[in-house]
Amino acid sequence: MMMGHSNWPFIINLGNSIVGVSVLAMPYCFKQCGIVLGTVLLLGSAWLTQISCRLLMKAAVASKKRSYEFLALHTFGAAGKLAVEVSIIGLLIGTCVAFHVIIGDLGPNIVSKMTGLQNTPQLRTSLMVFLGLCVALPLGLLRNIESLSNVSAISIGFYTVFVADIFFTALPNLWSGVWVSKVEIWRLEGVFQCLPIFALAFACQTQLFVMYDALPEPSLSMMNNIVNSAVWMCTAMYLMVGFFGYVAFCDYKIGGDVLLNLKPTIFTESIKLGFTLSVALSFPLIIFPMRASINTLMCSQTPNPRSAHENLSGASIIPPLRFKAITISVVIGTLIIGIMLPNVEFVLGLTGATMGTMISFIFPAIMFISVMSSSKGDSKSIAQMVLFIGVTTLLASTYTTLTSHDKSEVKQQLQAIVKQQELPIVPSVVAKEMNVLDKPELKVPLAAIADDKEGVKHKLEEHPKDDRENKEAADGKRREPPIPDAPNEKEEKNKEAAEKKGEGDQVKQKENDKIETKKSENSLR
Repeated sequence: MMMGHSNWPFIINLGNSIVGVSVLAMPYCFKQCGIVLGTVLLLGSAWLTQISCRLLMKAAVASKKRSYEFLALHTFGAAGKLAVEVSIIGLLIGTCVAFHVIIGDLGPNIVSKMTGLQNTPQLRTSLMVFLGLCVALPLGLLRNIESLSNVSAISIGFYTVFVADIFFTALPNLWSGVWVSKVEIWRLEGVFQCLPIFALAFACQTQLFVMYDALPEPSLSMMNNIVNSAVWMCTAMYLMVGFFGYVAFCDYKIGGDVLLNLKPTIFTESIKLGFTLSVALSFPLIIFPMRASINTLMCSQTPNPRSAHENLSGASIIPPLRFKAITISVVIGTLIIGIMLPNVEFVLGLTGATMGTMISFIFPAIMFISVMSSSKGDSKSIAQMVLFIGVTTLLASTYTTLTSHDKSEVKQQLQAIVKQQELPIVPSVVAKEMNVLDKPELKVPLAAIADDKEGVKHKLEEHPKDDRENKEAADGKRREPPIPDAPNEKEEKNKEAAEKKGEGDQVKQKENDKIETKKSENSLR
């Protein structure tokens, strides 16, 4: 009992390092896969992570290595050590940049609403610099990871409040039962789209050796208990956010950030602020393993790496000056990248899909198979299964990341064309949903809709008749071009007859005048 109680600081720290932005995407994954299939994938990912961590630590204990990098050196040689170091550094640098970007995306809007300040790029930069230099950097300079347990407890407490808020938001739908007919139960179409999110939602393999070194009495069984407790704690959190978030917003569109679906109230804004602060507080947990990998990478430049680390079975000790230099460089470097390049989703997604999968599943399985080659039992078969699932996840994650990037590029190009021409256009994705791409009469070149609106208006004003004809043509009425009238002979004859009749009337009138004149003369006589 006492042993379990003493493990709680490590469980809290490891759990805080696991939970991150993945919790915000759980309702989206449940909607894409369905409630039952989403639950199965989530539980399977949790079990796979536990097995992977167990294989990694068992290989490390068997080879008497307490560093991921030097376990790779023992297993694969210098090339393998370099591959592991580059993968860990690339993955964690991407994670740090993502943390800065999240702070820059969520924080300014909240601060603007609470303080009345205008939400400007300067506010975004100032907030990122403040949290990076005043929160992340001081915590990152701590040498003992156990001292971060109180900070991690604050973050876990916030996540608990967040889960409670999602539950109470879903309570009206749960009580009325309307969600039963509106949610998906089993949807295979969303598996490949959500498999990378589920598989990497529990990634914590980079933290294991840091935790193992901090244990007062390190042992494999104690480390396995810590990993199992932290993973199941996060699994319960993910499961509740995924299920209740899907039920709460089953009538709405659910994206990768469920915070956007929350109604803007003081409490929800406080939730967003708390999430921003929890990200800043989790920053040091990412720095610990990255700093160790950078240190071993720098030491590998010596002629004989083993001479620089005489005791490879123990943890590598970083000199104080190098410790501070690496920490400051990591915090400031990733901060500058986050400020200068706010749209790095594709790079971060591709880094997580490749390096994250290799660090979490592929490398641990290969290391275990290599180190435990002489042993017999079911462990080898389990390691081979983890390797197969890891390779499958790598391919699925990379494919999903690349295809989603291509779709976003096409959408941005269409939006740029529309904005340039200032004409409405149906995006290809929406058009596909409306089944209009199958209609040949709607397949027109983009240039055909890119006419100048002012020029068209000017032409319509100059030629109203053409406008009327175009309108009638649009109504589906057939309009023939006007035919010139042929010469009318009958009208000409009538005209000649009228002229002759007119001349006859004039002659007759003159004769009548003469007769009247004669009568008048006779009467006078």
